[in-house]
Amino acid sequence: MTDILLLTPPFVQPNCPYPATAYLTGYLRRKGFKVEQADLSIETLSTVFSRPFLENLFDNYDGSGDDNCDRIWALRGDYLATIGPVMEFLRGKDSTIASLICSPEFLPQAGRFEGAESIEEHFGTLGSKDCAEYLATLYLQDLSDFIRATVSEDFEIVKYGEQLAVAIAEFSTIEQELQKPRNAIENTMCELLRGHIERTQPRMVGLAVPFPGNLLAALRIGQYIKANYPDIKVVMGGGYPTTELRTMSDKEIFRYVDFVVLDDGELALERLLSGGGMIHTYTAEGYTEGDGSRISHAQRGCPDFDGLPHHLYFSLTEVTNPMHRLWSDGRWNKLMLAHGCYWAKCAFCDTTLDYIGCYDAIDAATIVDYMEQVAAQTGSRGFHFVDEAAPPRLLKELSLELLRRGDRFSWWTNIRFEKSYTGDLCALMARAGCVAVAGGLEVASDRLLAMIGKGITIEQATLAMRNFYYAGIMVHTYLMYGLPTQTLQESIDAMEVVRQMFRAELIGSAFWHRYAMTVHSRSGQSPEEFGVRRKDRFANPFANNEVPFAENRGYNIEMVGEGLNLSLANYLVGSGIDRPLHKWFGGKVPQTTIPNTLITDHLIKPDACRIYNDSARIVWIGGGVQLTDEGIVIRTPSTEKEVKLPEMEAEFVAAVIEQVADLGEHYTFEQIRTLWEENFDRPFIEFYSSKKWDIIRKAGLLQV
Repeated sequence: MTDILLLTPPFVQPNCPYPATAYLTGYLRRKGFKVEQADLSIETLSTVFSRPFLENLFDNYDGSGDDNCDRIWALRGDYLATIGPVMEFLRGKDSTIASLICSPEFLPQAGRFEGAESIEEHFGTLGSKDCAEYLATLYLQDLSDFIRATVSEDFEIVKYGEQLAVAIAEFSTIEQELQKPRNAIENTMCELLRGHIERTQPRMVGLAVPFPGNLLAALRIGQYIKANYPDIKVVMGGGYPTTELRTMSDKEIFRYVDFVVLDDGELALERLLSGGGMIHTYTAEGYTEGDGSRISHAQRGCPDFDGLPHHLYFSLTEVTNPMHRLWSDGRWNKLMLAHGCYWAKCAFCDTTLDYIGCYDAIDAATIVDYMEQVAAQTGSRGFHFVDEAAPPRLLKELSLELLRRGDRFSWWTNIRFEKSYTGDLCALMARAGCVAVAGGLEVASDRLLAMIGKGITIEQATLAMRNFYYAGIMVHTYLMYGLPTQTLQESIDAMEVVRQMFRAELIGSAFWHRYAMTVHSRSGQSPEEFGVRRKDRFANPFANNEVPFAENRGYNIEMVGEGLNLSLANYLVGSGIDRPLHKWFGGKVPQTTIPNTLITDHLIKPDACRIYNDSARIVWIGGGVQLTDEGIVIRTPSTEKEVKLPEMEAEFVAAVIEQVADLGEHYTFEQIRTLWEENFDRPFIEFYSSKKWDIIRKAGLLQV
């Protein structure tokens, strides 16, 4: 018998496992419990996109759909013939079919292909694999449209029934859906669930519910278990209950689950399994906060992905933008460098909750140990660090440790655009495998950035973006509109800042979010401090997250949002960069007050890593160095650079590089300066400021 079976309910991103069950599995197994895990999200999705499911779907089509559905049904033979090869291609198992997918008569085409981006413009005569992945994604989206029309309007590839779970005041709203007969997707999920229960014989089932789009499926699972396996206890936890169910007084959910856990689940599950005192757990009798115990991030340990169906995950390319597609394309192992956010001051963020406010990191050597373990388990050397914001100091140490060990991984993460990201730090990260970062520019206004406590300025963000760009690291930025007190003028000015950043190629992609005031944020708890008032002070009996507020905005926020998103959709594909801003909007908007050279004026400012600092660490990430009659030659995998130097200077540089190339040792400029002064009469700063030093720096001598 298994102590607990941990499940990810449908649906989350299909390209890689969501890490919640893996972290819980690793922790609980180290505590001696018998733990199994399964990803019902990818298993259900893989069954839905299979010939047997589609064959049954087409056989039962009654012709009541729209013209698009009729077209898909008419092409059912083509869909049944291609679904298997397409899924194998998207799983990375058969790249030979890419050319066929790109040919005009292989894939059946319905409504999604009509608005598709120009294939020739983005892929040309090369990139057939990328092109095929994009076309195959459109193909699955067409099938998804058919499934929504004929099986369930709640179905989407990356979520299920989200609209039922968003801002749900009373549980009865979603229970009405649970009282309906299960549809074909839910029957598929429950059949897969039955197989896992019969195989593992668990005494408890844990449901990870990170998003509103997992709640309906999680409750269906609980409903099925209660009806068929009444002795099994069901516990639900994750991001959704942690943020939305903290003040729950409506207890109807306990007809479907036995426990609802808030915040981190490791210790709470350990207590439930061992019979110890409950901690931050709801039952039908009420809420138990417990004794306040917590585990450290180090105690949480390495996630264990054993038992997950790594052969089923598949990539999608929903947009051709290379940065934007990282979320859905590739087998990125998800890992946390640290628990919580090292900044934790942004007024719009849930800083009062542990997952943000309780910061706790592990050291770089331990992180790389985890990376090596996870890569061996999953077969993937790509990592997405899912921190709220990765600390720059830890990223530096991580990069040095990866290079010291000679480990080759590809990785990306969330960051804050702060001044610590100098050109040299970005170059170090790139050399260690960093391919992209994502960070919040939010409202793109210095006044509003200060108001929300973001701790950055437009200038600071621009310089960080510049340094990432020069290092070859792609940049995504999160954007926000509709912030309290934000004027229409400030909205247009923010759009101009973003336009200039795209024009300068500082950012590769972005996304505009409409501001939402949440109950766990500083703005939600004290809205008057931000110039607005709360509309309703009474808590909902079930879910509480977004705070309704009133303000004298004086402009059409929907019109602004539509214009911002329309312009961004064009910027993402390199279109419309120089189009006048007002032409993106359906109503009258003011001219921007932002100077046309705001961003380019920032770009010419010097980089902080060129300021001499005795205590700064110096490292070498370049290639091999050889002394010659005229100086030194530096050889990298792709280049060979000769630097002409007098004999003594050449020997000095070669000696310095040999020392600082050992990343297990810590050398500072003070030590290098001392070595110089032992051999030369003139000051070291003179050599440091020379063109020769600049050439050596660009070859890989970094000040970090």
